[in-house]
Amino acid sequence: MRASHVGKRRRPFTFWRVLPIVGEAANCYFSRLTMDECDHRPRLYAKEIDIAQTFDSEELLEHISRLPISEGDKARLSYWTPIERNRSFHFAGQSFRPSEFQWTRRVECRECVAEVPYHRVWWHLECFRTCPVHGSPLELVRNDELSLVGRWWPRFERAVPERLPDVALGEDSDTIEGWIVRSLMGSEREVVLGCLLPRTGDGHLAPYRTVGNFVEAAEFVGRLLGNERSISVPPFSVKDSEVGYQNLKGGVGAFRAHLRKWMERNRERGFAWRPGDLVGWAADYLAEGDFDPEIDETPSALMRQVSGLIREECGRVLGR
Repeated sequence: MRASHVGKRRRPFTFWRVLPIVGEAANCYFSRLTMDECDHRPRLYAKEIDIAQTFDSEELLEHISRLPISEGDKARLSYWTPIERNRSFHFAGQSFRPSEFQWTRRVECRECVAEVPYHRVWWHLECFRTCPVHGSPLELVRNDELSLVGRWWPRFERAVPERLPDVALGEDSDTIEGWIVRSLMGSEREVVLGCLLPRTGDGHLAPYRTVGNFVEAAEFVGRLLGNERSISVPPFSVKDSEVGYQNLKGGVGAFRAHLRKWMERNRERGFAWRPGDLVGWAADYLAEGDFDPEIDETPSALMRQVSGLIREECGRVLGR
């Protein structure tokens, strides 16, 4: 089916009955529009209308902006679509490093998709492992769309017209995934209403509480407080982020109290004369005044606070 024309500007679709949903990026919306248009493969339809099959977010947004949907819907789509600039991905007023956001991450909550079939952009975050709505682990996407660079087009069994003004997170949403969704949604309503905010701003979060920085600190704190003291770094565990979230969500002041309890439970039986005797492997991550540059070249403000607080507590116990 041919796309319609308006003057010299070519509309990519004849129909625009499906509209952007909360948490939906441009590549997913394009796929749903394609399904409603002709039930064609998004990658092939993109080729037919001269869009790169390995999609570029800004190109997709430019084409979709030609549709006569509301400015609020266009703003919502722009808000949730990751834009790659300066080796980082920017969306929802946040900035994520390539190690934190990955287009190649092909996971989903099948219960969410069964209820409302669209791909939530936060599923591309490496730290996002459990659905805060259903409490189930994310599963691999059953999708035959392949891409040499990992950018793929979500496909669904049906295209639905219903709109979700918000995302219901379930009764027990006090998890790090629930916190992430609430944080990303923090400024979405203002954007849709026309109060556009800078894409790289921090929304309602304090500068050190951006999602990427908070998750980075939570993983470190969770690995420390979620295990007994040891010389070597404990193996990776999916519980690290959640343990860290529960110990950091109240701020660094609350973390100090949790750290003191952990140090009391893991007290050195002999004579402690260095930080390593108190916090084990974590001491190797605490270079004087900063994190070890081989591990983290540019520590965030929150990581600096966590680092400083651990050093203070070690100094308190050691008496220096």
